[in-house]
Amino acid sequence: MTTTNWVRAMALPVVVVGLALLCLRVFLPFLDEILWSIVGTILFQPVQRWYLTRHPGQPNRAALIALAVMSLTLLLPMALLAIVAVDQIGSFAQSVASGRFNPAAALEGMVAHLPESLRGLLARVGLGEFATIQAKIAAGVSQGIPAFANQALAVGGGILNLLLSVTVILYLGFFFLRDGEKLARRFAVLAPIDAGYQAVIASTFVTVVRATVKGGILVALAQGAVGAVVLAILGVQSWLLLGIVMAVAALLPAVGTGLVWVPVALYLFASGQMVQGIALVLCGLFVIGMVDNILRPILIGSETKMPDFIVLISTLGGVEAFGFGGLLVGPLVAALAQAVFTRLLDREQTADTPTP
Repeated sequence: MTTTNWVRAMALPVVVVGLALLCLRVFLPFLDEILWSIVGTILFQPVQRWYLTRHPGQPNRAALIALAVMSLTLLLPMALLAIVAVDQIGSFAQSVASGRFNPAAALEGMVAHLPESLRGLLARVGLGEFATIQAKIAAGVSQGIPAFANQALAVGGGILNLLLSVTVILYLGFFFLRDGEKLARRFAVLAPIDAGYQAVIASTFVTVVRATVKGGILVALAQGAVGAVVLAILGVQSWLLLGIVMAVAALLPAVGTGLVWVPVALYLFASGQMVQGIALVLCGLFVIGMVDNILRPILIGSETKMPDFIVLISTLGGVEAFGFGGLLVGPLVAALAQAVFTRLLDREQTADTPTP
């Protein structure tokens, strides 16, 4: 082969690889949105198909109806969480303004209810008197106001980014719902693997997505229900409302339900209810928190045919590596690897078996 022919033969692969890398660089900031749009398409595609069976020839309207259901599913929990947060902040402000809750008196009561050993320890570090503790807290608050303002701005920016991400997810979701099957068939032609592996990967992907999302929602509801029961037994007011918030918070990695029961436990300690506070901490760590570790592997593993320990490790590792998206990406990677390696081993064993 001459040099000219060799250059021409290599030009197309080089161009294809270069364009693929450039596309990856362009789409890299929106990989999370693309992933969750695909997830939403898989979850709500039955709605689109249900509409098309009754009204054939209307793909745009079918995609819009499925997208509307997806939007309600995404936005209702966020709106519920925002309403609850505003309600709780307003109730707290009214309690402070009316004098029903006095932070200084609550702090003094908490110090008074501490065991002698802890009060002695506070005295040795110069915090034996309540006035000293109050002065230290006031100084810390005054110094932390600029940092708090910066954090408030960061939270505001985070909310705007979240709204932008949701908008991109819904926008992409419409086109994936309408044209997703056509795109999948076109990319299948370009994939450098045979049809058997493509079918295994596609079916595993759909199964894991549905099992992971369904399992995550069921686990969140279970944690919220258990948390509400614990709060009701301990006599905490608004236990039902806090249980709903706990179910929503359970969807968040790392913090999870602790976003709710930790502040409630601190309030119980501050109001002198030491036994209830300790009971809530123990239940939060060993009852509410363990619901996730027990139920998630069972719910996901039963459908994906993965061992429970692999589901647990892949979920935790996925969260560590990819954040919130790791709840899905971790089990998905493990399930795809298991499916592909199992098929590969089966083919190798079939090839090694002598033909009679």
